[in-house]
Amino acid sequence: MKSAIPFRVRELAPFRREADRRRRLITVNSKWYNEYMDNTVGSLPISRRTDPVTTGSRNAGRNRSVSTDYYTPSSTLKLRNIPDYISGYVDGEGCFTVTFNAKAKALLGWELRPSFSVSQNEDRRQVLDIIREYFGCGYIRRDYADKTVKFEVRDHDELMTKVIPHFERFPLLSKKQKDFELFRSICKLIDETQHLNRDGFVNILQLAYRMNGSGKRKRTKEEIIKRLQRR
Repeated sequence: MKSAIPFRVRELAPFRREADRRRRLITVNSKWYNEYMDNTVGSLPISRRTDPVTTGSRNAGRNRSVSTDYYTPSSTLKLRNIPDYISGYVDGEGCFTVTFNAKAKALLGWELRPSFSVSQNEDRRQVLDIIREYFGCGYIRRDYADKTVKFEVRDHDELMTKVIPHFERFPLLSKKQKDFELFRSICKLIDETQHLNRDGFVNILQLAYRMNGSGKRKRTKEEIIKRLQRR
């Protein structure tokens, strides 16, 4: 009489092979996702329709069926009034800021850096892809401080030629519009190289500290000005 154990092993073999295949697939996808999200240079190529950060692919994984009919940035740009949509989205999730960092090699001992950013949870990051495609600049990176992903533009020329003109044409509706106007004034002063002399730098500092009233700064205006006066 033949043993039942070998037969049982043969019977389960196809299921074990399928489980191994799925395990390898999950490992590969997780490795690609981690490597991609740690790359701060650019955003996900639009042509890739299996973005593991999108809501569509996450739901497909739960339902054990893969769907590729969720929207992509290119298709969405044709269906909606994207400029107004982006301004409304930035009203809620965007930020205009100017940071000041001590830097010995800088002319005045301080480096200032204007930036425009929009943050979102990972499962909604396709909105950031839409915004990045619309502006045609910036990058998307992981923000470990608040566990979100962030679209950000820091390049001065891109701020002046792409970001600022958009919000001049499609203004914000909340108090954030005032932050934008101060931000625009600062960028224009930098464009005029006012940040390279002490009086111009202090003027920019005063404007920047009027922005984002609820935000916290590492240093006070007085501390920065005091250290400026020592040079």
